[in-house]
Order: sequence, then structure tokens, then C-alpha cells
Amino acid sequence: MLSPRTAIVTIQGKFSTMSMADLIQWGRTAQRTGLLRVIDEKGKQIEVTFRDGRIIWSSTSELRHSYSSYLLFLGYCTGAEIAEALRASESAGVMLASALVHNRTLTREVAVSTLTEKTVEDLCDVFLWREGSFQFDPVLPNTKDSIVINLDPIRVVSEGVRRADVWSRITAAIHPTSFFEQGEEPFPSEGAWENAKVARHVFDLLDGSSNVHDIVLKLPFSRYQVYRAISEMLQRRVIVPGDVTSTVDRQQRIIRKIDEACRAANEARWTEALEMLQGLASAYPGRQEILHHLLRITDEFRQAIYEHNFILDDVPVVTIGPDAISHVNLDSSDAFVFSRIDGHLTVRRILKISPLTEAEGLRVFKRLLNAKVIDFPNRRELAPKYSGIRVAPLVEPVS
Repeated sequence: MLSPRTAIVTIQGKFSTMSMADLIQWGRTAQRTGLLRVIDEKGKQIEVTFRDGRIIWSSTSELRHSYSSYLLFLGYCTGAEIAEALRASESAGVMLASALVHNRTLTREVAVSTLTEKTVEDLCDVFLWREGSFQFDPVLPNTKDSIVINLDPIRVVSEGVRRADVWSRITAAIHPTSFFEQGEEPFPSEGAWENAKVARHVFDLLDGSSNVHDIVLKLPFSRYQVYRAISEMLQRRVIVPGDVTSTVDRQQRIIRKIDEACRAANEARWTEALEMLQGLASAYPGRQEILHHLLRITDEFRQAIYEHNFILDDVPVVTIGPDAISHVNLDSSDAFVFSRIDGHLTVRRILKISPLTEAEGLRVFKRLLNAKVIDFPNRRELAPKYSGIRVAPLVEPVS
């Protein structure tokens, strides 16, 4: 009998039965070798190659998201250099990155770095898909004479889960049909941006005549990167909403977003529901209908966590090694909670020493759990006090 590591396994299915996070983590934990193909409902296809549980290559069927466009927009290469390398790659039968290194347009280090960044971008976009299917074939594609990467899948999982959380929040205020234009303030060259180069490209296209969907189609970056850049620029007030969007349209979008959040909550997609409502509350402060649904769904989320995931007296443990921890992208809230997980402190104790509200802390635990970086291996049976009754908040919101 073959061991789990050496067994030849071909799997296929839909994300409704196996999420992208579970799929990527499965490849890592089982140290799989083979080709994973994911396809969205519109036919977009992304392929990722595993070798012994590590990601070594990826590609996308969408031409505007090609590696060459990515390099060109970020200023690593000129159009002439790309064209010359493409001719060389076709003639020699090697990948573009290898030809660029051979032509000394890129160093090997830069090629590996940009390929890694592009792979993270492509795969994290899958975490935003509503629907999709996948197929894993245990056949290693020919990578001879090609530059490959060595990416720990846990980085993809943690970043994908983080982006999905942020995505739900920013899309509550930014829509494909939204128009924005540059304000009176110039683009700030200094300051912390999630990706300053992407933000600069997006800023240059915000002229009030192209909506967000149009701008996404003009750039080789993921939807998340474009929307995130717009969100950051709105916070810095260097762009303003265009006058094209009418008050009536805005009101209709608010209603649609509230309805979407309620549907997400009814389907137990709690993080998505809460992020959408918090995004609306931030964009439209004082709207009582938004606050009403936010408070209600927050309370239902707390109840669901305690009934189905973990309880206050459970003890979380870290499930990844020190080498993988360095690749996990944590925001300040995640990092605080994660740093307190020592295999001894309970959820209750960590929440009490945390500056976060109870709901915020529970969402951090759930996010880390979804990203497969923590677990509750000794979960206790559901305590009677959590079954069928409402649980009073453990921690009041911090003012």
C-alpha cells in the first residue's frame, strides 16, 4: 500500500465542497506533487504547480494578468526588452523569466521575487471568487531550464483569508460602477501604502470619466489591489467621488449591500456579512438601518462561534512551524492575538487582555482558524450554557 505522501491522488470538485484555503493547505500538509487547476464561473483558469507541498510555479489564462504585463507596469522591463525576451523564450522553449535572466534584463533574484509576488497575487484572487471548481492531477509539469519559486502555501492561505476580509469591507463603499477623480492634493509619495506602485498607476487613471470596472480592465493587477488602492486614497482624501453617481443610485446600492450582508449572515458567512456592514457604517455614518443590522448580525455571529467553532474555555494552539510564521501577513489585531497563543491561555483569557472588543477578537480567532495557522485540538463539548440561549457579551466595546 502506498503511503499518504506517495499515493497517486487525482481530486476534483467545487469550492462549495472544498474551499481554496482547504485545498492549498491540503497540498502543503500532504506534501503533494502535481498540478492544481482552478476555474471560475466565467472560465478564467489559474494553474499552480506543487512539488513536495511547496508551490513552484503558477500561470493564468487572463492575458492582461500575464507576467510580462506585470513586469512592464511595475517598471522592471521596457516593452522592447519584453518583446526580445518573448522571441528568445519561444525559440529556446523556455519560460519568459528564464529568457529575461539569460538576456540580463533581470537578475535571478528579481525574477524569483517577482514570480513569487505574481503567484501570490493570482492565487489570492481566487479567495474572492463566489464560485469555482478545481482539479488536481499528480503529474509534475516539465520545469526543466525554467526558473521556479519555492513558496510556502501557508503564505497564500493567510494572505488570501486576510484579503477576503478586507474585500468585503471596501466593496461596501466602492462599486464597479463608481466614479472617482483626483482631488486638490497631489499623490503623496511618502507614507505607508499596501502597494505604492499599484496605487500610483490607479491614481493616474482616476479622472472621473472611467468607472472602477474600467480601471480594473486597464491594469494587470488583481481586483483587490485596485480596490485597495482606491480605498487608501479615499482615506487620505487625495481622490473624491465623481459627480456621475447620483444620490438615488447610491441609496439603491446601500439597500442592495444590506440585503447581501443579510443573505451572507443567513448562510453563515459571518465575516463577509460583518465586513460589508462595517464598510457601509464607515462610508455612511449615522445611518440607523445600517447600525441596526450590524448590531444584530454581530450578536448572531457571537452565538454561532460559541455554538459551532470554539467556546471561551477552549485553548488555541499554533499549527505552523517558526519557518512558516515569518511568511504569514498579520495585521496589528491578528498579531496581538497570535502573539498571546501559547498553548495554555484560553480564548477567554486572551480576550480579556486584548484591547479588542469581544466580537473583534472572535473574528481574529476565526480568521486565524480559517487560515489554518491555529487550531483547537482539544475542543471541549458544547457547554450547556451556550446551547439554545443568548450569551451576554464578555467584553464591552472600547471607546
